[in-house]
Amino acid sequence: MKWINSLNNSKVPYYIYKLNKNDSIIISYEYKNHNQLLIVLHGSVYILKNFGKKQVIPIVILNKNSIFSISYLNNQFYYQFIALEKTYILIIKNYNIKQLDGQLMLNIIQSYQKTLSAYEIMNEAINQKYTKNKVIQIILLIFFQFGIINKKQIQLPFKISQKDLAIMTGTNKATLNKIIKEVSSIEYTKKKSMQINNIFNFTQQ
Repeated sequence: MKWINSLNNSKVPYYIYKLNKNDSIIISYEYKNHNQLLIVLHGSVYILKNFGKKQVIPIVILNKNSIFSISYLNNQFYYQFIALEKTYILIIKNYNIKQLDGQLMLNIIQSYQKTLSAYEIMNEAINQKYTKNKVIQIILLIFFQFGIINKKQIQLPFKISQKDLAIMTGTNKATLNKIIKEVSSIEYTKKKSMQINNIFNFTQQ
């Protein structure tokens, strides 16, 4: 609520979108919806940069209080925000930022720092030379960003499909499943979520 209260106090217009799991928002040149600041109020999303013709680049995975700024678009690509769980996204226009009060500007700076850290980690994983290392790093990123620790286990609080995970890692379901089977600590649960059974003994077969 801190974002909404501060925006109301500053009389800055905003929009809030509710996304259920697997819902998405498209940000494109065609829809003239650039120059915006998107703030994750609740939930989690992953963002893709789509160039068409099946060329898709995973950009970042964001959770609560993360920010994604869009100041430039052209007709060569678009961004797609896909919800991993029920998610609320707040959107304000970039040109309204100058109306914000000092505390809200501080919140935005802190959220930018959080997003930048997520960018750097994701970029390092995506640039891995070997597919197996890339997949494992991104899976670990998801666990440490969203996971709930229960003794030696780490469990995800939401379901994540193999399709989503394959898209995020830039692979396909067959390759993904093969790699997961080679890591003895990672498994899919009956509820279609994932867990690491013993984080202190994370091994590959």
